[in-house]
Amino acid sequence: MRHCGSKFSASLDDLSNVGFSRTRPLRLAISPSCYFACLASVACFLATARPDPAHGDGGTMRLTERAGAYQITVFTSPTPFRCGPVDISVLVQDPATGAVVSDVEVEIQMTPREQPSEELRYPATTEAATNKLFRAVQFELPQPGWWAVEVTVEGTRGPGRIHFELEAAPPIPRWIALWPWFTWPLLAIALFSVHQVLTRRRSAGRQAARS
Repeated sequence: MRHCGSKFSASLDDLSNVGFSRTRPLRLAISPSCYFACLASVACFLATARPDPAHGDGGTMRLTERAGAYQITVFTSPTPFRCGPVDISVLVQDPATGAVVSDVEVEIQMTPREQPSEELRYPATTEAATNKLFRAVQFELPQPGWWAVEVTVEGTRGPGRIHFELEAAPPIPRWIALWPWFTWPLLAIALFSVHQVLTRRRSAGRQAARS
């Protein structure tokens, strides 16, 4: 009987241990490498999480129109279009076949509606374009408001010219442009704090299991 009783007591101890292991709360563990990878991901995301900058060969299509022997398509960036750094890209095609016409020179002229004497003129080139099928130019647009835009194409097929108007919004407030650089350290600190809490809980769980 004593022998059976000892077995019965041992069985109860085993069941108690099993029950303890089953009811032990699930603890999350974050390795240092995973933690720093998360930090790097947050930093990279915030570094790019800013309003759409001026970039070449894309943005908003403003106009596509036949002018002389050319089909001319104009894109602007940033979106929404605003004063400050801007990009204007032009695609020149054969209107019949859609093939890109490369033996041309393209000029962009922009004139503010309220100050017609303050016109801007820039050549659009393939060197300034990321996609070499385009002609592009990047420059600083000095003021918001309505602008008259003229795109002139000169080539062996003769001249081509299109016109349209474009409204530029005021520049982005500087605090909005810089907000990622101020906020990402706070998120890094928060992530580090979560990591510390989980680490302490894991350590406390190990000590409880040993006792």
